[in-house]
Amino acid sequence: MKLVTISLVLLSLVSLSGIASLAFRIPLPLLQVAFGIVLFTLFRIHIAIEPSLFLLLFIAPLLYVDAYQFPRAEFFRLRRSILVMSVGLVILTVLGVGYFVHWMIPTVPLSVCFALAAVLSPTDAVAVTGSLRGEAIPARLLYLLRGEALFNDASGLVCFRLAIAATLTGSFSVAAASLTFLIVSVGGLAVGTLLSYIVMRFQIWMEKSTRSHSTAQILLTLLLPFAAYASAEYLKVSGVLAAVGAGFVGKWVLKDIRAIETRLQGEAIMGMMQFSLEGLVFVLLGIQLPPIIQSIPSVITQEGFRTAWVFAEFIFGVTAFLLLLRFVWTWSALQLTLYSGQRNVLTYKGTETTRAPARTLMAMSLAGVRGAVTLAAVSSIPATLNKGTLFPARDLCIVIAAGVVLLSLLLASIALPPMMKGIEVLPESAIEIQERTAHISANRAAIQRVDELQEQMAQGRNHQSDSIGAVVAVINSYQQRLAGFESTGTERAQLKALHSTEQMLRLEAVRAERTEINRLIREHRLEQSSARRMLRRIDNTEAAIQSSLSDQRS
Repeated sequence: MKLVTISLVLLSLVSLSGIASLAFRIPLPLLQVAFGIVLFTLFRIHIAIEPSLFLLLFIAPLLYVDAYQFPRAEFFRLRRSILVMSVGLVILTVLGVGYFVHWMIPTVPLSVCFALAAVLSPTDAVAVTGSLRGEAIPARLLYLLRGEALFNDASGLVCFRLAIAATLTGSFSVAAASLTFLIVSVGGLAVGTLLSYIVMRFQIWMEKSTRSHSTAQILLTLLLPFAAYASAEYLKVSGVLAAVGAGFVGKWVLKDIRAIETRLQGEAIMGMMQFSLEGLVFVLLGIQLPPIIQSIPSVITQEGFRTAWVFAEFIFGVTAFLLLLRFVWTWSALQLTLYSGQRNVLTYKGTETTRAPARTLMAMSLAGVRGAVTLAAVSSIPATLNKGTLFPARDLCIVIAAGVVLLSLLLASIALPPMMKGIEVLPESAIEIQERTAHISANRAAIQRVDELQEQMAQGRNHQSDSIGAVVAVINSYQQRLAGFESTGTERAQLKALHSTEQMLRLEAVRAERTEINRLIREHRLEQSSARRMLRRIDNTEAAIQSSLSDQRS
């Protein structure tokens, strides 16, 4: 009963934080961490979650959803830069920060320093977007951050395991470590993609066989990341990468499912799950921080430090070094990503530039926020070595990691929003051109299909007059859309404004329909089953209008 109560309290805090963040314009991750700290301070609620269980329950489904939602075209366009950031930067961080920490604290063994550096290498793209408080972030920059976060969790955790193994055994082989890294990474992706492909093909077969797609099958889709993670970990490969692979393949295969209600339900449930899990992760992070701070006096005694101020030096020093490494490494990645093929993707306001601006590089550096994966991994450091002696500097590593997580989140929340105001996407980016071209192609295909159907109707009927009106109405609506997408400059702006006004009127009309239906229900003049069907149709219509308005504003 206690566990159920705590779970309900945590979910309530997540919901409340979402409302408070909108009302007070406070970055959502920072607010959720604060809620967790207050919850521990007032009620002394301590939730000890096994790190492996934390990865299974929270990180695996979150990475699955993020991979599921990641645009395939952007992934393949950015694949080299994502690899450079998620693997190359992780290895550089492990080596660079490892030696830096050993230089600052010579009493800590080098292998332990590498372990600390490894847990500090994964980034959290959710914390970045939450810290922006509604500020626009260039799409290509966001995709690069999301792609990096998808894969650097796995590479960082693999490096962490290798460093811990080296500390426990006292030996290390570069060749063996490289082979292990390759097997664990490729094996994890293989397990996730294979399992996802089998499950999704089964779902498509079920839809074609039964001509329906049940809620039970949606539940099966949501259980997939847990199954992929558990299967991969059982086979001693990366469960995190298995969840990522499952998400990518799941979206690719499910495109063949035609039931619109299934897609709407799946997207809604997945969005709710993502919001809930992300919020719980940050609230739990806040709950873990006070006990770590309270452990500082004992760590001072263990390590023989003179004062607690030395921790501030360590935390600020490591955070600054992480920013420096990321700044230097990101320069080359941006050259490959943001300016290959089309060099003017990002620019300062009012200027033209053909090189990566310093503001963009600094924004990318600050966007390397550390999150819950870091704290979960550092908490999994064993308490003792194989010989039974205490693991060296374990508590010190936990304190430093927690401090870096909190400081990086604060820096991103304070500095990123104003910094993003100086970066803008050019009016006609490659993505916008591609999207407009796709709209034109889709509308032409629709008109062609309606023309074909008109010919079939004409052949099957003696008189065409009863269908010609419907055909003309449909074709006219598509031709109006086509004219809007093919127009340029001022004409497009005028058509966009006209379309926006039309959609606003439709929205108000639909809401008036709902109000009238609810009045009839209250007056017992409409049967409940009929009311549900009518309200569901109204809800779907309103959702389509809202989506159209959102596209107009973006």
